[in-house]
Amino acid sequence: MITAETAVEVGTLPGYAPLVLLLPLIGFAFTAAVGRRLGKMAHLVPLGAIVATWALAMSLAIPALTGGLGEAGASMPLFTWIASGDLSFGLGLHVDALTGALLLVVTTVGALVHLYSVGYMSHDDSYWRFFAYLNLFTFSMLLLVLADNLLVVFAAWELVGLSSYLLIGFWYTKTAPGLAAKKAFITNRVGDVGFALGLMALVVVFGSLDIHTVLAGVEAGALVGPAATVIALLIFCGAVGKSAQFPLHVWLPDAMEGPTPVSALIHAATMVNAGVYLVARMSPLFAASHDAMLIVAAIGIFTAIFAASIALTQTDIKRVLAFSTLSQLGYMFAALGVGAWIPAIFHLITHGFFKGLLFLGSGSVIHAVNGEQEMTKMGGLWRKIPITYATMLIGTVAIAGLPPLAGFFSKDEILGEAFKFGYAWVWLVGMVVAAMTAFYMFRLMGLTFWGKSRVHDESHVHESPWTMTLPLIILAVPSIAIGAALGFPFADGVLVHALEPIFHPASEMLGHEYEAWTLFGIDGLLMLASVTVASIGTVVGVRLFRSDNNEFLSGVTKRLQPLYDGSRNRWYFDDLNDLVFVRFGRKVANALWWFDRRVVDGTVNGVATLTSSGGRGLRQIQTGRVQNYALSIAFGLVAIAAAYLVLAG
Repeated sequence: MITAETAVEVGTLPGYAPLVLLLPLIGFAFTAAVGRRLGKMAHLVPLGAIVATWALAMSLAIPALTGGLGEAGASMPLFTWIASGDLSFGLGLHVDALTGALLLVVTTVGALVHLYSVGYMSHDDSYWRFFAYLNLFTFSMLLLVLADNLLVVFAAWELVGLSSYLLIGFWYTKTAPGLAAKKAFITNRVGDVGFALGLMALVVVFGSLDIHTVLAGVEAGALVGPAATVIALLIFCGAVGKSAQFPLHVWLPDAMEGPTPVSALIHAATMVNAGVYLVARMSPLFAASHDAMLIVAAIGIFTAIFAASIALTQTDIKRVLAFSTLSQLGYMFAALGVGAWIPAIFHLITHGFFKGLLFLGSGSVIHAVNGEQEMTKMGGLWRKIPITYATMLIGTVAIAGLPPLAGFFSKDEILGEAFKFGYAWVWLVGMVVAAMTAFYMFRLMGLTFWGKSRVHDESHVHESPWTMTLPLIILAVPSIAIGAALGFPFADGVLVHALEPIFHPASEMLGHEYEAWTLFGIDGLLMLASVTVASIGTVVGVRLFRSDNNEFLSGVTKRLQPLYDGSRNRWYFDDLNDLVFVRFGRKVANALWWFDRRVVDGTVNGVATLTSSGGRGLRQIQTGRVQNYALSIAFGLVAIAAAYLVLAG
């Protein structure tokens, strides 16, 4: 990362760089204002804006990834956002290789999702509103990755949350999408509280939230010990919420209630990757605390196997992919936690493309079968929708980690680095997850495309229009080739050269040294092991689900019924949340309400009532007649004299 010593080497971004933010923002504003009047042409401006944004972003991302912007990247200060006393928070743009990696995924998948939505959402009455939200989401995510100040990152972070709320709850007239949107929004706010507290602590320590200033201070040793652990974990809270890690994972599967293009945008390339980006960007802060790193690794690898175990039994095609996303994000956080920074970002890139392909492919399947999402009501579709089938098969092979597709390169590097850095337990669990991933993805393919058709009415099954199939074909290309393009030669590819200077300070703090990759050595053995477990999962999945002969599977399910039921019901975690936070929380809230009303308000109201009643009683003796007052004084004197005589006697 950029330190005080290297700050002079930071280049200057070209003058058009702000257009990367302005174009989607203008597209949103225009479509929100006049989109309703444009009818089915409402996509033209937002789609044009995102295509132009993609072109401009590539003109920044490619030089950043190939060394054209230098090791430190390039910046552009825009204006001072907040100035108060000694505190000043500016808005500026910064592009380095890490930013370039995010720009590559966000804008490419984002542009294809926009194109895909032209066909998928063509019959929706709120067509214009959907494209306005897509542009707003894209602007928010781009601001998050381009900002050079953590306060701006936090503002963009919340904008991403707002945008996702609007998109998940797009069909707000239905109950389920509205509840899913609220669940996502509230769950993310829980993590964001920790994020906000972490930023406040950084202001106290460094007097600034400028990313370069904070990281330079951390690298200089200004933050160590328990303080480093606490602040790192507070920042990590935000990442746990946004990237849906355990225990804040519950919002992501329910977010499937939104339109399928939203699922691809949120779960593949953008929102869920924000947490991974944040931890990677703040890598020296996490490297300053071994305890924080250990917690990141533990939560990541637990989420990976936890989500994979649930994906094994789901029958909704989008929910399988949602839990797959949870699992793959767990891989990335496990990699970050062990200090395998570059493999984590590598997997973020490859996963963005093949998961975007799988989600859009699932939307094409749902479109073909009239909105049906249950895989048990599909089957035999490969002849009916061959383009969707072929592209989804490519995505499945990629996510399974089979060579030579993209997922093989990134997943193998994560597992290999975990083992070599001494985290054998992360490697072992990761190997199990790799086998499970291959199995449940080929289960998805078998239930959806193979065997006999279980579709209620096959006469309407048809391939999707070109606006939906073209993005699938385009995404299939990087799902095949981007792993080799960025990761070969192993541990010496384009991405390693681009990202190594950024993560060098954090790696140096951890004592990690990147060694040359050896085929006939530990690296070759680890690669062989990862390919073997992925192949085993693939073979078992294909053998069990290539036909409708499920007698063996039914027998295994009956013998393992409690485990099957637990997996099918997400290990009852949603039920636990409902018990603790909804039912018990309601009882606690009702008890507090009763205490507030009866005790607190009752005491205040009682004092007021007593005062009022006393006042009314005393008012009766205020007659205004002097003789009455004189008589009262006389009675008082007699009473005092009597009391004195009694007490004196």
